[in-house]
Amino acid sequence: MSDAHSQTETSGGNLRTPAAEQVYTRRWVIGLVAGNLGLGFLAAAWMFSVAGELPDPLASHWGRDGVDGYMSLAGHALIVVLVGGGSGALITALGVLARGQSPLMARLGVGFGLGFGVLMTGLSVAVVAGQIGLADSSRAEISAPVIWTAAGVAVLAAAAGAWLYRPGTYERTQSPETSALDDAAADRGSAVSLAARELAADEQPLAVSVSMGRWKWAASLGTGAAVALSLVFIHPALALCGVPAAALLWVFCQGRVIIDPNGVRALAGGFWKLMPLTYGEIRAASVQDIKAMDFGGWGYRLNGGSVGFIMGSGPALILEAGFAQRYVFSMPDAETAARACALVNAYRTKESDRGAGTVSGSRKQP
Repeated sequence: MSDAHSQTETSGGNLRTPAAEQVYTRRWVIGLVAGNLGLGFLAAAWMFSVAGELPDPLASHWGRDGVDGYMSLAGHALIVVLVGGGSGALITALGVLARGQSPLMARLGVGFGLGFGVLMTGLSVAVVAGQIGLADSSRAEISAPVIWTAAGVAVLAAAAGAWLYRPGTYERTQSPETSALDDAAADRGSAVSLAARELAADEQPLAVSVSMGRWKWAASLGTGAAVALSLVFIHPALALCGVPAAALLWVFCQGRVIIDPNGVRALAGGFWKLMPLTYGEIRAASVQDIKAMDFGGWGYRLNGGSVGFIMGSGPALILEAGFAQRYVFSMPDAETAARACALVNAYRTKESDRGAGTVSGSRKQP
């Protein structure tokens, strides 16, 4: 296993092996997603069970003068599944996946996701419960007992989730292929380094296309839909904000990494310049295997001492610059990452040699 954990985990006094940690993580992800979505479907089923006691259409939004928005029962059922169950499932799953970045943040993410999912589901139920027995939904009110009960249950669920979920801390090991290619990129006598020095001598650039692949569609459309659903209740026209939100995310789901005589940079969407570095700023370059959630996810990431243009887990070009600052550029494969690393080293050497020549020449002047 190329990214196996290099140490056992301690949780609740019991040691977990790397394999057991994988099973533990998988069970939590499945349980949290199924639990949140199951709660949403259960709430939707309850709504349909009391359909005969509800007005049609149902109130869905309240303004200063009372009810000013309406929706069908099916719409309310869809909202409770997508917003209540779906948001809770997404947040908790991301919390578990963030365990490599910070176990504490992962536990807080699981707790927050559970609490948020329960609260949003309870809010949807409270909206419908407040209209049972009404002939006209224009006089509807949100059920106070239901929403206060949901708030209490949400707090308990959040506390229980954060307490019970105990991720292990771990260190990652590099795959043999990545380690070998990293060594080759640093070895001035290797084939990849010799080829890189020829490119640098001719001042040739290297442009590497990177992308989230098919996931960019899901991420962009999903974000646009989530923004639209979140704002449509405020005003239907605001749902159009989902379009620029999806387009903006699309830009950060793909792009190019450019290495040329001027330095290194990423171009999100092929045009938005990110993370520009000159060779004088770069202290070291390497090829490493990364996990996207170790940096907080995908796209342009700012995470403590790291800045990244990350399209997914896998090989990446890692540049060290400044004060303990790491710049992470996703690469499509390990071989391309090695070529990029070797070219950075070649340009750094050329820059260093040029600087040394300038200093030497200046000292010879009378």
